[in-house]
Amino acid sequence: MTFAGREKVPLRELAELGRRGKGDPGPIHVIRGEFRRDYPARCAAQLSKLRAKGIDLSEVYSENVLAKIVQVAQKGLKQQAPLASYPHTVAQTGPEAGRYEYREADFWTCGFFPGCIYTLIERSIRYPRAITVPSHPPYQLKDQLLKLGRHWSVAINQMSARTDTHDMGFIVQPALQKDYELTGSAESLESVVKAAYALASRWDERVKAIRSWDVAINDRYSIVNMEENFLVIIDSMCNLDLLYWVGYMQQDERLIQIATQHADTIIHEILRPDHSSYHLVNFSPKTGKPQAKMTNQGHKDDSTWSRGQAWSIMGFAQTYSWTKDTKYLYTAIECAKYFLRRCEEGRGKWHHPLVPAWDFDAPQENEKGPLRDVSAGVITANGLLMIHEALQALPSEEAKNLLDSDPDFLEVALKIVDETLDMALDRDFASIKTPVKQKAVNGNGVANTPLTVQKSGFEAILRHSTANHNEHAHKPYWDHGLVYADYYLLEFGNKLLRAGYV
Repeated sequence: MTFAGREKVPLRELAELGRRGKGDPGPIHVIRGEFRRDYPARCAAQLSKLRAKGIDLSEVYSENVLAKIVQVAQKGLKQQAPLASYPHTVAQTGPEAGRYEYREADFWTCGFFPGCIYTLIERSIRYPRAITVPSHPPYQLKDQLLKLGRHWSVAINQMSARTDTHDMGFIVQPALQKDYELTGSAESLESVVKAAYALASRWDERVKAIRSWDVAINDRYSIVNMEENFLVIIDSMCNLDLLYWVGYMQQDERLIQIATQHADTIIHEILRPDHSSYHLVNFSPKTGKPQAKMTNQGHKDDSTWSRGQAWSIMGFAQTYSWTKDTKYLYTAIECAKYFLRRCEEGRGKWHHPLVPAWDFDAPQENEKGPLRDVSAGVITANGLLMIHEALQALPSEEAKNLLDSDPDFLEVALKIVDETLDMALDRDFASIKTPVKQKAVNGNGVANTPLTVQKSGFEAILRHSTANHNEHAHKPYWDHGLVYADYYLLEFGNKLLRAGYV
């Protein structure tokens, strides 16, 4: 990897470049070479064909998803920033049913709810046709959503230098990276850069990996000695994107090499020969060799936890998007084929087979079908869309060489989301109320009425995720709404917009 002839741009100057054009793509998109500006839909005919097959994704762009995010986000405005806790799961039964359970601000999922807000900000700036509320033009929505997004991001900015977790990509990219790309925020850019170097500090040269967890404790094992244990999980694949993003922006070859070598370690030690995945591998920090391969959130050590498999699909697709090494695209494709084969085992046996079981090898708990994990499905859909785009960009012969069969990854991704919406979309819809009168006027004399929500009794967009159903977990929880299921649903919608498919 070389950056010959390319001059490193100071962060402040990058921030200024990112402000140009009120939402024009920031400079990182030019470096990455992946972003395409909002142009007329080049695949309208493709989507028309899919609608004819019964695929309808209109709810991904509905007023309901906007209203539900605003409903929860406005609660945060009642508290002083930085917020102490963030949305995590929504119970479907019991006394707290319908309301978010919050986790501490430093929990690994803290970035996803602010990320949900920023997916809507992106729509309001770049794709106003995809966020239509008759009583509030997109420019008004942008201002109000940005106020919410910034409020929810204060704590995220403050924790950007953390070195006690590998989840820095999940924490900073959904909101802060998007904030920089959309607004040119120097503060957000600085935080994202800090987070990448904090993540890189967990790299171990002997193991050739980034330490995922410091400890792993449940009713079955207690792994706490960091001098004897080095824990790496499959989820780590989706935090490498942060290292690449900053590595290319800062022209730092070390960050890029760390990410790529970590991906190679995952291929060699966490993926099985059939491209299924272990959840957790415990390496010896002294020898760099695996000591044990196990699970923490899946069914059994040798089972395939569906969300772990989803992380592998999206993570290797992301790695290919930066390296252009077809080894990683091939790996993403093979991981995806495994995922889809296991889903197809349910066809004719239970409804909505593309909404995956929480673990592909877990016993079926009732005759209606397996316990599902909607989040695994929508994460996979994001990865499949990236694979499709990568294959489209390759010469046809090179693309054929990567495939021993010819799955239409775009169509399968859309079908996964279609089945997810049909099965798991909460039907207690929220909406934006039409204001009785205009209350506020901005400096240009344009009314800017605060958003008022006709609230839903269920705060998440999707039901039926399973965060952790391992029998040894201290706190197992399953069949619930989940913040990152909603985030990846909204992000999938934005990926379709960026690619020009809708």
